[in-house]
Amino acid sequence: ACLGRGAFLSSHPLVRVHSLPPPLYLCPRLLRQPILPSMKPELVPQGVPDRRRFVPWVDPRSIPVYFVLVIITSLYCIYVLEHLLITEKPKATSAWGWQGIGFHLLFLMVLYCFAQAALVLPGSIPNTEEWRVDTPPQDEGGLAASSKPKTVETKKDRNSRRKCKWCDKFKPDRCHHCRVCRTCVLRMDHHCPWIYNCVGFRNHKYFFLLLIYTVATLQWMTWTMWPTLSKNIESEVPFQSLFLTLFGTTLGGSMALLTTAFLCFHIYLMCGAMTTIEFCEKQGARGAKANPHYRGVYANICAVLGPNPLLWLLPFSMPSGDGLTF
Repeated sequence: ACLGRGAFLSSHPLVRVHSLPPPLYLCPRLLRQPILPSMKPELVPQGVPDRRRFVPWVDPRSIPVYFVLVIITSLYCIYVLEHLLITEKPKATSAWGWQGIGFHLLFLMVLYCFAQAALVLPGSIPNTEEWRVDTPPQDEGGLAASSKPKTVETKKDRNSRRKCKWCDKFKPDRCHHCRVCRTCVLRMDHHCPWIYNCVGFRNHKYFFLLLIYTVATLQWMTWTMWPTLSKNIESEVPFQSLFLTLFGTTLGGSMALLTTAFLCFHIYLMCGAMTTIEFCEKQGARGAKANPHYRGVYANICAVLGPNPLLWLLPFSMPSGDGLTF
């Protein structure tokens, strides 16, 4: 059985087996020795983002993205068809005008930030000599000391630079390896299944603005559609209209509460110069340690939303830096 599987996998164009022939690799107990990382098969080259997320229909892990799109489409249709075009139609010059314009402006910002957060790569470690583990040591005439990366975070067991065994590179500060995206992410916050992407240095602002505009849109929908729901309950309207307005108000209100709490949590993290991973590590650590990345509330906000306060709430003016040093 092992020989048959080895012959099949060795002929597969995406699988690369290192160091040992397929039968021995697939039957490691015959060797009585552990499998080294260099002997593991690679379906996607390590250190390179998994491009399959740009064609999410081939991966079942993209189901949460479809779920979010269905929810967005459902709430939009309920609000427009059952509230703006039917209930508020006689007030087209007043209520329908400002409600419709405000809702569509917020809705367009949600769609844009959602697309940017899902499609923009969060940033990865450069493939240069100073970050590669297999780079031979430099002599005095080699790499200058000033050009070597300076890191603050080291391994817990010994005072040495952190390195990724999957990407075979040294890790800069606040960098972590994502096993879903199969790459190291600069200033990784977390892997978000709802956008099928990691939230990192280059798309953190898009994700944060997505939360802000999602909360604003849901709050807008809930409070402006509440009078419509009350009117439908007191008067005789078709059951379909009553059910849709009740469903839309309930769903929008419950999601508004959840996303508001999530936004408050990320505001706290941003002001404290922490990521979600660093917050979880801090909770599990013994003894409180000073945050080496804390630069004050204003500087911490600029590190996520950009240097210009006038553009903090717009998906422009991204934060400065390279994501390697902080």
